[in-house]
Amino acid sequence: MKTSQGDNDNRKNGMDPNVIAMPTLAERDRMRREKEKLERARNSASEPMINIPPITKWLIGFILAIHILVGVALNPEQGTWVIEHFGFTPEKFHDGNIDIYALSSLITHMFLHGGWMHVVMNLFMLAAFGSGVEKWLGSRRMLILFFASGLLGVAAHYILNTASAYPMIGASGGLSGLFAASIVMINKGQREMGGRIGILPFALLWIALSIGFGMMGAPDGSAIAWAAHVGGFLGGFLVLKLMKI
Repeated sequence: MKTSQGDNDNRKNGMDPNVIAMPTLAERDRMRREKEKLERARNSASEPMINIPPITKWLIGFILAIHILVGVALNPEQGTWVIEHFGFTPEKFHDGNIDIYALSSLITHMFLHGGWMHVVMNLFMLAAFGSGVEKWLGSRRMLILFFASGLLGVAAHYILNTASAYPMIGASGGLSGLFAASIVMINKGQREMGGRIGILPFALLWIALSIGFGMMGAPDGSAIAWAAHVGGFLGGFLVLKLMKI
């Protein structure tokens, strides 16, 4: 094999033209940072300003559509009938008067709301907590968490209001579970960055606020099912534990 004068010079300088030089650790680290920077810029350019994941978006749309149907499309008598049959009424289970409406109310109560203030506040919370949790857990597990927390909220409300004849409506139990998951998600991120905030202060504050607002009642004078808030919140931690999160 013939060699050129340039090859001979490279060998003299400690460089073999037949050997491919590998980048140093510092060079690889710099290339990785540049690649991540380009990917972040590309994602920022392609993502919409308000990026709500699909399941959270569908839940928001479904709850809003039902509220418009019940509150606007139906007359007051028809709306009252829907609330009485598809809202969760503890007395029905206490007296054994369990029909198809009572059984379905374990889920359907989560899609009914008392007024625009109620539904707007819950949809805002769903967008805030649901989006982050769905991106973290994935759509399927986020949906399981939402409904399981709602059912545990129903259980807590029933235990403390066994003979109540008033229907409970609203997605607050499921939303409280999503909030619990948001706290866990943030806490895990803090630990990865070396922080040590802990969950207990946020949990105690949420429970205290739920009970306090429940005792005061809603601005329109209606009662707040604070037990469902607390039950759904604690249930959210339980569901995450069962998911081994």
